[in-house]
Amino acid sequence: MNNPARILVADDNETNRDILATRLEANGYEVLHAADGEEALAVTRERRPDLILLDIMMPKLDGIEVCKRLKADVTLPFTPIMLVTAKAESGDVVEGLDAGADEYLTKPIDQKALVARVKALLRIKERHDTAGGKAQPVQPARSHGADLFISYSRKDLTAIQSITAALQQNGWSVWFDQQLQAGVKFDRVTEQALTDARAVIVAWSRHSVDSDWVRAEAAFALQYSKLFPIRLDDAPVPLRFINLHTLDLSGWGDGSGHALQTLIGHLREILGRPNGS
Repeated sequence: MNNPARILVADDNETNRDILATRLEANGYEVLHAADGEEALAVTRERRPDLILLDIMMPKLDGIEVCKRLKADVTLPFTPIMLVTAKAESGDVVEGLDAGADEYLTKPIDQKALVARVKALLRIKERHDTAGGKAQPVQPARSHGADLFISYSRKDLTAIQSITAALQQNGWSVWFDQQLQAGVKFDRVTEQALTDARAVIVAWSRHSVDSDWVRAEAAFALQYSKLFPIRLDDAPVPLRFINLHTLDLSGWGDGSGHALQTLIGHLREILGRPNGS
């Protein structure tokens, strides 16, 4: 990681670049500019940014092709890429995520969402660099943290408490932020628990799909191969995660435990036994 973090903004529209640069520089980041796809590749290879904001529609090379080339270049360090597009429903977004992009943002850009997602991706970059540049997949070996970390919206707390109790009854240790004591530093404790957990259960719902914090935790878990997504209702899963099998627990609480037992079976298949059993 550079200090301050270095962000490349690639967009053929100078006004768009300037708007993004102004907001990013106000938050203490160094900003690099690229006006087309070829320049984006050149600047990335020369200046090694920590994060790339990549417009899809650009001359010479579009953002999709740039993303593919950067992710395929083994000489480059891990660099998160956020696609920026005016077409929220476009198949280009899905194609870009399949090409290796880590997040997307739609135009017109919500400035608060921009800063939140930039911070989330830079946290992933920092953890990746600290780990020596290699994402560590889940291993059956014992961990010093809880077996499971649950990422959720506080509006779904009742359902999460019920699911947590059922998991604990089956021997799994579970961490979620109801365990925080007054006075602790929320971000630091949560991030450590997320890092230490053997698996991360992300509960998608109408509330959580709009949470930048839940999305960031899901992106981190995906990067480190320990994401187990579940669905609490019929809300659409964010595009970044639509290709992952998501277990439907929308009927949880109606007396049926089949879906939860399926989740427990998947956990045992991947992780082995719970810690301490």
